[in-house]
Amino acid sequence: MNETSQYLFFKLDDEVYAINSYNILEVVDFKTIRSVPHANSCIKGITNIRGELVAVVDPKIRFGNEPCEVSKRTSFIIIKIFNKITNEQVSIALMVDLILEVDDVPNSEILQSPDFGTKIEKRFIKNIIKYKDNYVSVLKISLVLDINELSIRG
Repeated sequence: MNETSQYLFFKLDDEVYAINSYNILEVVDFKTIRSVPHANSCIKGITNIRGELVAVVDPKIRFGNEPCEVSKRTSFIIIKIFNKITNEQVSIALMVDLILEVDDVPNSEILQSPDFGTKIEKRFIKNIIKYKDNYVSVLKISLVLDINELSIRG
């Protein structure tokens, strides 16, 4: 029996990334963002998702790159993260350039991340997936959206 895991594939600039789908609540089109004073630079602000105020994180800034430019394809991936400080689940929106697809990946195609050759810091990469003849970085979402690090002003 060939076990599979489900991943959401998306683009930041020209690079494809993936997130394990069990982390994801939903994907929504870009919504208006209100800025939050004194927030970490990778937090673009907050947005309203069905009555809940959700922080919007720009992963490009988080990875040390230029900010996302909003286009008609910009979307939010809404992810639930456990906040160890408050012992609560919180929703965070990850702003991405383009949602590609959700797909099942055979576990045999999930590989360890390399020590070099990635466009972002290795600490943000959980695994590499061989997908459609390419290698795609699977984000370690618990670290990308680490509440403690995101709370630090910068």
